[in-house]
Amino acid sequence: MSLPSLTTSWEIPEGETRDVRTATAQRRVRRIFEDLGLPPHPTMEELCKAYEAKSGRSLQLIEREMQPGEPSGEYERYLLEDRIYYPKGTSPAHQALVQCHELAHLLLGHTLKHNAISPDVIRRVLGREHYTEESEFEAEIVGSVLFLELNLEPAEGAAAQLAPALTHREGRHA
Repeated sequence: MSLPSLTTSWEIPEGETRDVRTATAQRRVRRIFEDLGLPPHPTMEELCKAYEAKSGRSLQLIEREMQPGEPSGEYERYLLEDRIYYPKGTSPAHQALVQCHELAHLLLGHTLKHNAISPDVIRRVLGREHYTEESEFEAEIVGSVLFLELNLEPAEGAAAQLAPALTHREGRHA
């Protein structure tokens, strides 16, 4: 079964197709899971704990109100801790997608041009929100594949009671 094509607002480099980029990202995500000692289709919690164990850094997922014009998520690196901010007031699926995109930056070793400086200050001084389009594209596609590979089975409520009946034969929530 093949995954659906990913669509982003970023351009595919000339000579490459969306399928090549997606297949490359799928292989990369599988390697990330293997390097972290994760099974196929881990939960977000398992992925975050494995990241902490491998990096030796604490990871905080922080829900917050995003302001108009702000990116829908961001990450910050501190001395011993990484933080991922994701939007409040949106669906759990959208929140997980934003978390995956920001976590992809960390897993891919992308470095911030600011280190724990207020994003407001960065926007005022530099007048931009992203530092390199290539790193954003890479995080977008790898984050999207991470999202597709995660087991996002609900933990509680009526959906949690139905989830076992909807589990795919590969072990992930359908």
